[in-house]
Amino acid sequence: MFNLKKENTKVEIELTIDGAEWEKGVQKIYESSKSKFNVEGFRKGKAPRKVIEKTYGGNVFFEDTVEYFVNETLNEVISKNPELEPVAMPTTRFESFTVEAGLKMKIMFEIVPEFKLCEYKGQTFKVHEAKVTDHDIEHTIHHLLEDNAKFEVVEREIKDGDVAVIDFTGYVDGVAFEGGAAEEYPLEIGSHSFIDTFEDQLVGKKAGDEVDVNVTFPENYQAENLAGKPAVFKVVVKEVKEKVLPEFNDKFVADTTEFETVEEYKKDLTAHIQDMKNKQQDNEVEYVIREYLLNNTNVEIPESMVENEVNEDVERMRHALSHYGVTLEDYLAQTGSNIDDYLKNANERTLKMIKTRYVYRQLLAENNIDLTAEEIKDATKGISDRNEVLKIENELILAKLHKFLRENNTIEIIKE
Repeated sequence: MFNLKKENTKVEIELTIDGAEWEKGVQKIYESSKSKFNVEGFRKGKAPRKVIEKTYGGNVFFEDTVEYFVNETLNEVISKNPELEPVAMPTTRFESFTVEAGLKMKIMFEIVPEFKLCEYKGQTFKVHEAKVTDHDIEHTIHHLLEDNAKFEVVEREIKDGDVAVIDFTGYVDGVAFEGGAAEEYPLEIGSHSFIDTFEDQLVGKKAGDEVDVNVTFPENYQAENLAGKPAVFKVVVKEVKEKVLPEFNDKFVADTTEFETVEEYKKDLTAHIQDMKNKQQDNEVEYVIREYLLNNTNVEIPESMVENEVNEDVERMRHALSHYGVTLEDYLAQTGSNIDDYLKNANERTLKMIKTRYVYRQLLAENNIDLTAEEIKDATKGISDRNEVLKIENELILAKLHKFLRENNTIEIIKE
C-alpha cells in the first residue's frame, strides 16, 4: 500500500508493506535467486530458504526484497501517472522495519514540472516544393557518368580534374619520414585527398617534371610527430591522365543499368527522385512543426535529467571505442574536436530531445491519440522481440501524431 504526495517538481511515495506482504515478497525473491547460492549438502538451487538464511544470515534476501517492492511501486505509479516519470534515480528513506510488522519507507524523486502547450492548431507552416527539376536529373546522370569515367594519358600540363601519376618522398627537417613516400601514385587533382595545397602546386606541371611541394601538416594531424610541422615533398610527375566521360546514350544505359534505353532510365530516375523529395518534404513538415512547438512552449527540464542522459551517452561512446583501443579524447582529437565541445553539443542535443519527448507526450494525452490493440497486432505480426515491438509502436504513434498536426494546421508550399 502506498500514499502519493506531489508538490511542484517533487514526488514522495509513502510505502507501507505489512508483515504478510513482506513474507510473500521474500519468498518471491528466494524463488528467483536460490540458484545463486551454494549450500553444502544440497544441489545448487535446491537448498530450502531457511537453510540459506541460516547459512548466509537472516537478512540475506532483505535488499533484493526492498528493491522488488520499490520497483513494483514505481512501475504502478508511473503506469497510472505517466507524467510522474522520474528525471533521475529515486532516493529512498527507511522509516521502520520488523519481520512481523513489515516495512515502512519513503521513495522520493523529481519530475518535469507541469507546463502549458502553445497553440498548436490553426497555424501556417511553410515548406519547400517537392518538385523534380532538370538539374536534379542532370546532376544524377553526371554522377553516373563520373562513376564510369576513364582516364587517358595526355601530353600536356596538369589541370584541375586530371589524375597525376607521381612518385614522391616527404621530408621534415630534411629527414624522410615514415609513411611519406609512394611510387606510381594516382592523385586526382581537386580531390583534396592530400594535405594543405599539395594538389594545387602540381597544376601546370607535366610528365617528367620534378617538383618541390611545400606544405604544413594540420595541428590536429593524427601522427603527432608531424602535427603542425612544415614539410617538403620531392615529387616526380610520371604521367598526366585526363578524365573522359562516356557518352550518355542507350548503349551506355543498357551496359551500366537495369534499363535498356535513356527514356526508360530517365522515367525511373524521375520517379525515384520524386519519391525522395516527397519524403524530404514530409521530414521538413515534421521539423518545422517540431521547432515551432519547442520554441513556443516553455518546458523547464531539470539539469539533473540532462546531465544523467549525457553521462550515459558518454559512457556508451567510451565503451564502444574501447573495443578498438581508442579513448574518447583521442577519437575527438582525430575529428578536430575536444571533450568540452562534445559535452556542449551533447547537452544541447539531449535537452532538445527531452523537451520534444514531453511536448509530444502532452499532445498525445490532450488529444487522446493512442494505438488500438488491432493496429499493434497488425503491425507487429510475427515479431517476438520486445524491443522491436516497442520500436514499431513508437513509430506508429508518432505517425498518428504527425498526421494529427498536419490535419489541424495549414502547410504552405514555397515554390522555387
